Parts: sequence; structure tokens; C-alpha cells
Amino acid sequence: MLSLLQGAGASRAGVAPARPVPPEVEAQYREWIASGSHGEMAYLDRYHDVRRDPRLLLDGARSVIVAAFNYYTPPRESSLQWAMYALGDDYHEVIRRRLGAVAEEITRQTGAACRVTVDTAPIRERYWATRAGIGFIGRNNQLIIPGSGSYFFLGEIITTLDIEPDAPAERCDCGACRRCVDACPGRALDGNGALDARRCLSYLTIEYRGTLPTDIPLGRHVYGCDECQRACPHNRRAVPTFIPEFVPREQILALTPDAILALTPDAFAATFAHSAIRRTRLSGLQRNATSIDPILDQS
Repeated sequence: MLSLLQGAGASRAGVAPARPVPPEVEAQYREWIASGSHGEMAYLDRYHDVRRDPRLLLDGARSVIVAAFNYYTPPRESSLQWAMYALGDDYHEVIRRRLGAVAEEITRQTGAACRVTVDTAPIRERYWATRAGIGFIGRNNQLIIPGSGSYFFLGEIITTLDIEPDAPAERCDCGACRRCVDACPGRALDGNGALDARRCLSYLTIEYRGTLPTDIPLGRHVYGCDECQRACPHNRRAVPTFIPEFVPREQILALTPDAILALTPDAFAATFAHSAIRRTRLSGLQRNATSIDPILDQS
């Protein structure tokens, strides 16, 4: 199975037994929701039963296969700052296609049923990645793979196949480091692993539909924010991805605030076809472009 996942482009993979999450983990998530830290992402407050037990996603599920796909590319020149993950093709499509082929092969060889999820089902992806031994959840709330960093997408194959599980990952290995906390423009990280999305530029520039708060500096961030990852010492060893679909698109890197403001709905659809940036919609992207610090606007 490992060879199948490696052939699909996974840099790391592991297996955890499909079972309910511990009560304390579920309670922590519910407390986070109750505090309002999820902002206006109402979908995060749904399907709590499935978030607790991934077996509800597939009858007879016995194992959760977790795969991590590297998307890191060396920084490229651009007048704007885009989340690195969004510069190539939409990872939902890319990873679902790659893991779908693996799932089909598992079924062909064993007869086991499979279900692929790529940030598309209410499953606690980072938690299962830790249970599968891939990495730990850092102070920046990101999954960190020791020796490789955090520039990875996660995808899962939930299967009825009973696979020997991997040893869970060790606990957080951030030590006394707080560089991500200090680097966060909105002070969204509390230093103990919790994130307040209402202060996070990724949430504000992608998910949030209202007027951007004036007390959080947007800088050149027009879609997402990688500042906590840029500051993380674990990413010093990040190596470029070998997955061609994740290579940045030149037409995105070339965009300026003025060019974004001039986009028509048709031009937006064409420019961001098969791109995760579609999620913010044209209105959101133009709102962000309007809010860029004029001192930093190089258009």
C-alpha cells in the first residue's frame, strides 16, 4: 500500500484504526466552537457525530489511511502575497484524483470498500494525521512533519480493510519557540495551539464575506496568509514539490491590485479555473485588492 501512495505522489503516509476520537478531544473542539473562534464558518458547527467517529462516513470502516502531499515551491516574485497552497491547481481535485486511483486499486486487490476525503468531509484531518504517525500539531495549529515542515496537503482513504496501524506521532515538538505567534499579523494564535479565526488573515481574506477589520494589517496579503509557516523553523528544510499541478501559475503571480479590480466575472472564472482561489469569489478578491496597503501597492 505504501508503494501505491508513493506512486500517487504522497511524501508521507500512515494508518490509524478507525475509532471515535477521545472525549477530551471532542470537548476541546466544542469549546472552540462555543467561543465563536470559528467566525462565520457555520459548516464547522455541523455533523459533530461524524467529526467524533469517522466510521459514520463508511459502513464497516476499520482503518483511516492518511497521506501528506508536499506543495512547497520556492518564493516567486509577485506584487501581491498569495497563500502558497493556492498558486497551483486546486488541491481538492488533484489529491482526490490521485488518492482515488489508490482507493480503486485497494478495492481491486482486496475487495475492501473505500472512501476518499480531501478537506471535503467533516473529519478531523490533522488529528488523524497525528494518530497515523505522520506529524504533530504545532503551536501555529498546523500539522508539522518532523524534518520536512508544514507545507503539506492532507488526504484520507477511509476503508473497511483492516490494516496494521502505525505508531502515533509524538506530542508537540515546538519547545519554547513562539515565532509563529509573534509573526501572526492578527495575533490569532494564543501560543497554546489555539487559533481565533476572526483574527486570521487566511479566514478574513478567503472565508469572511464582510468588511475587513481595520485593526489587522493586511499588508500585501490578497488571498490567505503564510506568515506563521514562513516563521516556523521546521520549514527551513522544506524541499520543492515534485507534483507538477502544484507549480505556481504565472498568470496569478503577475496579477496586481488594479488588474484584479478590472476582472470581469468571465475573466475571473477563466483566470482561476481549477484553482482554490475561486472560493473567495470575485467580490471577495476585489474587496481584498481594494484593502491592500497603498504604500505597498506596486501596481
